[in-house]
Amino acid sequence: MKASILSPGTNDTRSAQADWAELQALLSTRGTWTSGDLYGLLDFLEETVADSPSIDEETGEKLDESILEIQRNRLVDIVFDELQYRERILGESYPFSLNRDPLQIERVTDISSIPGRTVYVFCLLVSAIREKKIQSPDLTKIVRCKIPNLFQICACLAAGGYIAGDVASFGFPRLEGTDFLSALGDTYQRFGAGTVIKTIPSGFPASTKDGGIDVIAWKHHPDHMPGKIYLLGQCASGRNWKGKSVLEYIKQFHGWFSVLPATHYMPSMFIPFTLHQDLTDDPDVSFDETLKNRFLYEERRYGIVFDRCRVAYFADTCLRTEDETTRLVEGRNQFSEVETWVNDTCKILG
Repeated sequence: MKASILSPGTNDTRSAQADWAELQALLSTRGTWTSGDLYGLLDFLEETVADSPSIDEETGEKLDESILEIQRNRLVDIVFDELQYRERILGESYPFSLNRDPLQIERVTDISSIPGRTVYVFCLLVSAIREKKIQSPDLTKIVRCKIPNLFQICACLAAGGYIAGDVASFGFPRLEGTDFLSALGDTYQRFGAGTVIKTIPSGFPASTKDGGIDVIAWKHHPDHMPGKIYLLGQCASGRNWKGKSVLEYIKQFHGWFSVLPATHYMPSMFIPFTLHQDLTDDPDVSFDETLKNRFLYEERRYGIVFDRCRVAYFADTCLRTEDETTRLVEGRNQFSEVETWVNDTCKILG
């Protein structure tokens, strides 16, 4: 049965509107979405008096048709502005192509040929599933349960592409099935600094999964000596990601060492959503300026935020770089699992 994609309202953010357009192009048999589709939705919303009242909320006066048409055109322009933003920053990793005349978004025919496209589609689908924007009786619990582990693979690849260094996939459950202290010792032996305690001190938790750390990444110097780029990241594939911050865990995490591996580190958060998913347009400020302020604001709490576009871009960088460095990124050999999930889920929903 074909999936039902929840239509956005006129008051939804540009990111939500653009996600809807991408999902329509991704899952429709024709593989396209046009400005006419959005105008059709607006007509429907106006006819059912849903989210587009024809009354000015400030004055209470009825809006004439010319004003309504201006509002409709502005909404269409905002949606395509958002789509152009994504296309611009992702380049080849964007799994859609845009046409300006007429305004149209089209699914590329060779998504799997560029790894970043697959990662982007994975994150787009995860976002829609987590936000309940896609309804399908065939979207089984098994499909949903695979999301956290697969997103961790994408996050590790993104970290590897960003720092061009080693990455350990530390989130529980780990591929090797190792316990916490064993995995910690193995990871920091690779890291080349830090001494992990050998036994659990009295009062420490007897059973620890990952200590709140999912991704550990670093970039060696040629001498392999301490004092290097050191990233500690957390993956959050659920809607409650804002209630988490890796900064809350790092001090406790480093409490498992008798000698710290480093004093300075890069806290990071990996999410499949756009960082500006809930950001509304300010008519008096450019959206680029508003978005810049959002990244600045969120960095204070989460460190470097790798949102959907950054994850897709840097995962692609990692997977399309063939050298000794990227071969040390854990998750690289499991990327086929992400591809399989994307293909299977698109078949279920399409």
